[in-house]
Amino acid sequence: MTIRAVTFDVYSALYDTPAGLARALTPVLQRRGITGDPHAVARTWRHKQREYLLIANSLGREPASNRKAIETSVRYTLRGLEPPVTPDELRALVDAWEDLPPWPEAAEVLEEVRRRGFGLATLSNGDKDMLRGLVANTLPVPFDQVISTEGGRFKPHPSAYQRALEILRVQRDELLHVAGGAPDAMGATAFGIRTVWVNRAADAVVDSRYAPAYQVGDLRGVLEVLDSLR
Repeated sequence: MTIRAVTFDVYSALYDTPAGLARALTPVLQRRGITGDPHAVARTWRHKQREYLLIANSLGREPASNRKAIETSVRYTLRGLEPPVTPDELRALVDAWEDLPPWPEAAEVLEEVRRRGFGLATLSNGDKDMLRGLVANTLPVPFDQVISTEGGRFKPHPSAYQRALEILRVQRDELLHVAGGAPDAMGATAFGIRTVWVNRAADAVVDSRYAPAYQVGDLRGVLEVLDSLR
């Protein structure tokens, strides 16, 4: 069947999240005389935030809340700072997730997907209000739907992809999902959705049975995949 809609992961596929987090962390660290690489701290924060999502899915004790994951993981990451992080600093660090830098080619690729007439949506573990703020602040292209896992289960749980099909009113083979990370790429593939992994680090999935149909080096590769599916 013909592709009718394209969903994009947000925090890895569309945005350089570690760079944005490093930018937000820099003044917090400098105020404490820490002159090391803020990108290393940002990578730890991002890793722990992702770890929280996977643990939360496994435990299944509460509805998905990425804001809680962000706050918990940054508290963990900065737990050894002296003096401790203040409430205002914590608030600013959480708010940084609504002002991340898009990858350089993101806007032009989204505009071209829109121009070609595909439905355009996010499919993200972010909370809906944070996602709406982020895409409105940083991208000039409107989305038809901002699909969030908030209140349910985080990707790569199958329910996240089922939610996208229901909201967009498409079948599995009518949707192309653009993943930014290996777990998402594997989850969408296992669910039966054709998936493009924007694999900037030239990594590999841990289980080759769920390798996505397509891997590209940046978002421009998504347009080549769409061309091949005509």
